[in-house]
Amino acid sequence: MRKTILNVHLYVGLILGVTILMLSVTGLYLNHQHDWFHKQNIHYINPNYDEITEEAIQLAHQGERNVPNAVEVATTSNLFTIEDIVSVNYAYHGLGYFYYVHLNDELGTIAVVTEQGEVAKLYSDPAIKKWMHDLHTGIVDGFNFIFINDITTVGIILLTVTGIILSFRILKARTKVKRKYKTN
Repeated sequence: MRKTILNVHLYVGLILGVTILMLSVTGLYLNHQHDWFHKQNIHYINPNYDEITEEAIQLAHQGERNVPNAVEVATTSNLFTIEDIVSVNYAYHGLGYFYYVHLNDELGTIAVVTEQGEVAKLYSDPAIKKWMHDLHTGIVDGFNFIFINDITTVGIILLTVTGIILSFRILKARTKVKRKYKTN
């Protein structure tokens, strides 16, 4: 019975160790992809790129809102106004392309708008989901503790790698012992 428990612990530990290693490395990458790793392969850049960017920033600071036509049409539903909009994302979501309109309200509501300007749905994520996301990324209520997550992640990676190495050494030693008993 003891040997079975040790084997279960060893093999489950190996599988979980590899999984933890994968999640730690990918989590570290996702937290810092734009700072450390993100290198764009730019195929074309407008010669006036800096001016265009500066103009967009100035217009945003002046309160100018440039929203897609479909989102403008959606405001006629009286569910939100252009002044309520924080940001607009355009993305493919399973059934087609939609505009995700993030609103400035206490719930953090998101309006899903079709390309024709129809509001498909309004929703907001529960506070616990937002808090968990912030905790995972290392910024809660404006307090940035990403460095703590990074140090912990590096520790988990080291601990996991050494655990995997030790597990393989145990398996190798077991194989040696089995061979020794077979030859005797």
